Amino acid sequence: MSTFDGNNFYFSGQGVVLIGARDSSGKPAGLIPVGNVSALKLGLAATTLEHKESQTGNRATDLRLITELKSSLQMTIENFSSTGLANALTGGVTEVAAGNVTTGNETAKLYHGKVTPLKNINVSSLVVKRNGGTPQTLTAYTNDSTPYDYKVNEAAGSVMINDGSVTALASLTTGNTITAPTSVTVGATTVLTWLATPPASVLAVGVGGYISITGLAGADAALLNSKAHRVTAIDATAKTVTLATNTAGKTITIGTPVLCVDGDVLDFVYNYSAQNRVDAMTALAAEKYMRFEGLNTADGGNPRSSAKASARSFWTATCCRTRCNRPVRSSSRSRNCGNACASGALRWGRPRMVALFVSAVPKE
Repeated sequence: MSTFDGNNFYFSGQGVVLIGARDSSGKPAGLIPVGNVSALKLGLAATTLEHKESQTGNRATDLRLITELKSSLQMTIENFSSTGLANALTGGVTEVAAGNVTTGNETAKLYHGKVTPLKNINVSSLVVKRNGGTPQTLTAYTNDSTPYDYKVNEAAGSVMINDGSVTALASLTTGNTITAPTSVTVGATTVLTWLATPPASVLAVGVGGYISITGLAGADAALLNSKAHRVTAIDATAKTVTLATNTAGKTITIGTPVLCVDGDVLDFVYNYSAQNRVDAMTALAAEKYMRFEGLNTADGGNPRSSAKASARSFWTATCCRTRCNRPVRSSSRSRNCGNACASGALRWGRPRMVALFVSAVPKE
């Protein structure tokens, strides 16, 4: 071993991380365990101003000035809790009692083939209505072979409107009063034509939006009926809307069409269970107090923190024997290093104050 080798004290932490607010004096105002933390990193970064001289021709740096020091804390929390989310997102937690939503109190726009979130999770007894024209109660999914209008994820509190690509729509268009087209033209794309300018709700769909349709006639009308179709072009002057569906060579006539478009309004009625709601970025940024209580698995599982702390003064010394050279720490000056060096002289340093956590220190 080299004469100048130091002693290494390795650390591999396991334990509990606690976080809480700080009071006006900077002390913790009650700490809460955050759950399993798989990574915890502390850091210190310095902002340095460098000045370059202009005399030697080398533009060498002749001054480095630290203008700022910043500490940082990063942790990976694997406990998905409302309190943890609120802390991470600078938000607040609202406790919501179990209740119900009645007609007219929660509405949203429908989008074919897409998910619409409800305002609550853990819902039950859901009834979905389309509000346009004569309000129509929609049909929930039962299986892939039965026409339906929507699927519901009760636990997450969300609804997905059927686009008819796999299973036909059931009653999404029923009773709707959107002005219908007066002719349909088949081809590589399908063109719907209105007698007058297409209604505002159809124009609002825009290119890329979807229109579902029922009531068309002809031997091949099933290619279009009870399905949603992507809009590829809208020409208000020509009074046409072009759909992406290929109907080339097919027999489809106008019949008595009824439409439903992206943006039509849905109305929801349901019950929901008690839950916590987290609203992100609704609270002012505040300083937090963090504490780690755990053990060092690289040191025999000795604790690295505890609930009660006190300060003690320690003398430090180094044994002078050539084959020892071991650092010594003692609460009073002893005559030897206590490591089989009974006659070894000690070089004593100045006493220092250190924090000693005493409430969970194991018996030696």
